[in-house]
Amino acid sequence: MSFQVRRVTEARKKYRFPWAKLPLLIGVLRPLSRWYASAKARKEEKARASHRTLLLKRFLLVLIAVLCAFLLFAGTVKALVGLHVISMRSLVSLTGTELPKDEAGFTNILLLGEGNADHDGKDLTDTIMVVSFDPAQTKSAVLLSLPRDLYLLKTDKMGKGRINSLYRDYKILLKRQGMSEREASLESMKELGTTIGSALHLQIHHVIKVNFTGFEQAIDAIGGIDVTVPEAINDTEYPDENYGYETFSIAAGPAHLDGKTALKYARSRHTSSDFDRSGRQQQIIVAIGEKVKKDGLYKNPATITDLLKVFSDNVVMTMTVRELIGLAGLAEDLTSDHVITMQLNDRNALYDSIVEPGGFLYTPPRDQFDGASVLLPVSIPEFPVTWKQIDTLSALLFYRRSLYLARPTIAVLNAGAKTGLARKLGNELTRYGFNVQRIENINIPKAELRNANMGSYVYAENPEDATTKSFFADLLHLPIVTHPVPLIPAEQTSQIVIVLDRDYGFKPLQDLLSTGQ
Repeated sequence: MSFQVRRVTEARKKYRFPWAKLPLLIGVLRPLSRWYASAKARKEEKARASHRTLLLKRFLLVLIAVLCAFLLFAGTVKALVGLHVISMRSLVSLTGTELPKDEAGFTNILLLGEGNADHDGKDLTDTIMVVSFDPAQTKSAVLLSLPRDLYLLKTDKMGKGRINSLYRDYKILLKRQGMSEREASLESMKELGTTIGSALHLQIHHVIKVNFTGFEQAIDAIGGIDVTVPEAINDTEYPDENYGYETFSIAAGPAHLDGKTALKYARSRHTSSDFDRSGRQQQIIVAIGEKVKKDGLYKNPATITDLLKVFSDNVVMTMTVRELIGLAGLAEDLTSDHVITMQLNDRNALYDSIVEPGGFLYTPPRDQFDGASVLLPVSIPEFPVTWKQIDTLSALLFYRRSLYLARPTIAVLNAGAKTGLARKLGNELTRYGFNVQRIENINIPKAELRNANMGSYVYAENPEDATTKSFFADLLHLPIVTHPVPLIPAEQTSQIVIVLDRDYGFKPLQDLLSTGQ
């Protein structure tokens, strides 16, 4: 084997960094580095600012939505009035959506109040209110409270029972069928809205539900409320937090209520009726609205933040955020004198002389309902039980609300009708919420009345009462007179005067409205 020897070439020279020129190189790169760092910082800051702006916009939308929900339930209608000072119409037009309406142009919402999860009456909706908005024609809101013991003998899907237990029982049924807690809750809320709407012949578009904690904490968040207690309360059977009782007492007169006391004031019923409790709830509603508006709490970031936490934990609703913002825009057009409130109750003069607006209910014998105390509609005729009178109230209160907004004073004067008919008609009009100022015999000598022979009629002196005068004349099938002869005594005049003579025969409004309108 042969080998060939070659000469090894010289090794390549190793590269050496020009350390001597490093200071010059650094001097060239330093300005470029500073420019790059500055540009990067500006870009990052711009991105952070854009992100902060986006978050702020989203946060504001959520706050507005939550504030609307708070005002809708706890102020319900009266508190919503305070929103008309908020300058956010442009925001509403950009982010809100139009609320659903019925054929009359009304948006109708069901408001529910319930106990907490540890309450012995879990999922019982003991506060039930229907709110109807008319944003176009009268720019008004009507609030009708329903008592928790009102009994429904039949429903499409929820069976029968007291109105405050229908949501709970239907929710249990849906959960047994496999629905989640939230799905069952929302579906039960919707079905209760449909059921109540069907009973009132009113389409319910959305439902909002809040618990005791939300109510209490919301009032604390606005710094409490001021009310005037009409009568002293000393309730020795107020339910405590340990399935027992405690004493709740409050003196008559002005009082400042924190959330805990306001809840007790709203719930206490053992020294008064369930309807007195509904009246106190409406009083609290008014107080919340006045506090929000007077103190400008909608401008306070801390208050709004507190409300955000309260309602994220304690409120469930079927409305979307955009619909809530749309509701805020609707509320801007409301004023306090365009809010009408009423509650169904049992003060109907069946057993005594007390008559109040909304007095269309009575308490049947307990043995017919397994010992439970319930309320049923007063029916004409007595059997079978019907909702005809409440249907008539609904038709008047919601669809002829301009009559209630005008709130004319009414005098019903007996000028020869059978004894008791003036009282009967006056009580009937009172039950339907009309402002009957006096019910009495006309102060004119009988001989003068016989000579005049005017018959029954309706009279109103002021031209601005012409529409209301025509309504009552058409309803009662009575003529209108422009110059009553003989003259009605000055001390017996009102905006609307209904004079009943021998030709008058009483008919209930449930029959008159269906045949006379």
